[in-house]
This record gives sequence, structure tokens and C-alpha cells, in this order.
Amino acid sequence: MDGADPRSGAASAENGSPLDASRRWPLRDLILLAVVPLLAAFAISVALVIGLGIARGSAQARGPDEILVLTVLSDGALLVALFLIASRAGLRPSDLGFRRLTRAGLTQAVILAGGLWAASLVVSIAAVRVFGPHPQSLVVTFGAHSGAVAYVLDLASSAVVAPVAEETLFRGVIFGGLAQRMPPWAAAAGSALLFAGFHGLGVILPVFVLGLGLAYIYIRTGTIWASMTAHGLVNAVSVTALFLSSGR
Repeated sequence: MDGADPRSGAASAENGSPLDASRRWPLRDLILLAVVPLLAAFAISVALVIGLGIARGSAQARGPDEILVLTVLSDGALLVALFLIASRAGLRPSDLGFRRLTRAGLTQAVILAGGLWAASLVVSIAAVRVFGPHPQSLVVTFGAHSGAVAYVLDLASSAVVAPVAEETLFRGVIFGGLAQRMPPWAAAAGSALLFAGFHGLGVILPVFVLGLGLAYIYIRTGTIWASMTAHGLVNAVSVTALFLSSGR
């Protein structure tokens, strides 16, 4: 079976699925898959910031073209490192969740994306009222951009490139590896917490909720393409709302 059973929506445990607890990746491979790609992405980001001459300014002052270049190359480095390590460990793309997305799975991803966006927005508003505003730096940067070109470039960065890299790492590798060693709900919570921390402590609660929902979509459909789709839609709606509210 490839992907999910459209009648039940349950994840497939065949073809070496990372949700199959009977087939564990060695702990060493899991650590390498989770850590080395992040280090590669960080190294590329630092090199590019210095090489492009934008290290002197604040992150909030970066233009949409600079952000897109940084995102494409740093996330590209992450994916290259991840797949090289996976290949050496004998893992196939299907082991990381790259299985066929059915029409039923796509429908579920689109519907659940709307609920996830609403849930994360409610949690974000509640967190602001309790702890005060602590916006993610990238959101502040996007809010300073104006014009149709900037909107398209920011959309490409946040709703296309970033979801591919982040879902491969946090759901395909981290959630998948944890799910081989603990109950799915615990693996979802653990991967969501790391996902939220990756985005900054100021937005940890709404991003944690988003991470939980994306893990559920992965479990439900059995394919990482579904969580990528939902992640991209959530980010697209957020960026669009930001541009519309700024009136630029």
C-alpha cells in the first residue's frame, strides 16, 4: 500500500514507514539526521549573511529577495545533508514519509489547515494577552515589506520553501524517529516542542499547537506531502493576512 487508506485515513505501516514501531532506525542515525542538517543550514546562513554584506544591518531590515535567497540556500543545504545521511543509513524517501498523496489525503490536509490556522491564531491572541507581544522576527520583517513583488517573494519563502524543509526534518525525521520509540501522541508532542523552539520562545505556544496538528495530519494520511501542504497553506494565509492588514 502506498500512502493512506482513503476509507480510514490511517497511516500505512508498510514500505518501512517510520510510524512502524517494529522497525527502528539506529539511535545514531536518528541523531545525525536531526542535528547535522540543522548545523549545515546554520553554516550556510551565516556564510550567506556575511557574503551578501547584510550582516551589518538588522534581520528586520532584510529585503524579500535577500530572505528568499537565504531560505532557499539554507533550507537546501539542510535537505541535501539530510538526504545524504539518510542514503548512507540505507533509508529511502518513503521511510521519511515521502509516499503518494491521495485525493482523500489532500482534502483532509486542506480542511485541517484551516482549523490549524484558526487554532494557532486563538492561542497566539491568548498568549499575547497573558505574556504580552513577542512577535517572531521574520513576521516583523514581512510586515515591513510592501508591494506585490515583496508579497510573492515572501509567500515563496514561507509557504513553499520553508514547509518542505521543516516538514522533512520535524515530521519526517524527528516525529518519525520518536514514533518508533514511544506512543504517537508523545512523539507528536516532542517533535512539536522542538519545532516550536526552532521558531523562537516568543511564539512557542501557537507554533506548538501547529506542530501537533501537522503531526496528526501526517499520522492521518501517512504521507509527509499532506503535512507540507497544510503547513504551506497555514503560512500562506498568515502572510496574506499580514500584508492585507498592513495596507501596503
